[in-house]
Amino acid sequence: MNQDELRDLIRIVEESDIDELEIRRWGRTVRIVKRRPETNREAPAFHASASAPPAVVEAPAGTVPSVDERHHVVESPMVGTFYRAPAPEAPSFVEVGDAVRVGQTLCILEAMKLMNELQSEVDGVVVKVLAQNAEPVEYGQPLFEIDTR
Repeated sequence: MNQDELRDLIRIVEESDIDELEIRRWGRTVRIVKRRPETNREAPAFHASASAPPAVVEAPAGTVPSVDERHHVVESPMVGTFYRAPAPEAPSFVEVGDAVRVGQTLCILEAMKLMNELQSEVDGVVVKVLAQNAEPVEYGQPLFEIDTR
C-alpha cells in the first residue's frame, strides 16, 4: 500500500460514519481509527516557565496536553514513528522557540518503511514538542504546539 492509498483511506474514514477501519494485505495490517471530538479526556497540563529558557516539553505517551487557544496543534496524520531530525546525528528540523513558516518541515514520520515529511500548516513559533524522538505515534496524536500570534 503506497502513501496515496493510505491518504485516501484516511480521508474516507474521516468523511464517513466509520469509526475504525482495518485492512490486511500481504501480511501487513493497516488500522485507521477516527478520534471523536466528543471524547473528552482529562490529562495533565504541560507548561514551560516564562523565566526559564525554551526547552523541549515532551508529553508522556497516551496523554493529551492542554492547549492555549492561540496555539495551533500539529497532529500526526498517520500511525508511524516520529523523528525530529533527518538522521540520528543531524540537528532537529525545529526546536522550541524556532519561528516556522507554512510548508516548513517539522519532523519525519516513518510508516511502512516510507519517510514522510510533516510540514507546518501555519506560521508561528514552536512552543512545545509533544512527542518523543524515535517513538511510535498514533493517528491524530498531538506532535507540536505552535503559537500563531
